[in-house]
Amino acid sequence: MKKQKHFYTLLNSAGNEVQIDLNNYKITCNKTGERKRFYHKYLADMIARKYENNIDLFRDTYTSRSAADPVARKRERLESRIDRLFKQINILKGELAELETGTVAFPDA
Repeated sequence: MKKQKHFYTLLNSAGNEVQIDLNNYKITCNKTGERKRFYHKYLADMIARKYENNIDLFRDTYTSRSAADPVARKRERLESRIDRLFKQINILKGELAELETGTVAFPDA
């Protein structure tokens, strides 16, 4: 039995549309050199969301999750969470000052 083909219309680096069968598509991680295969709908969605629907950009910059440094990933998540919480604290401080003084305060958010 022959594998079914699933062609998707993507852009190349010149901005031209190209038809690519993503059902049998394998990509090589730029850090580890490991070849990976994805489910065609997931791959098409990932290219559209993260790589501006550009297949050449995807080929040139794809890095698998396994190649990422888990400590750096956790650090980024924590820094993002800290920033988000600081903004919430500033908003709440502004609301509290507004209640205490009766004037409108604009926090640094």
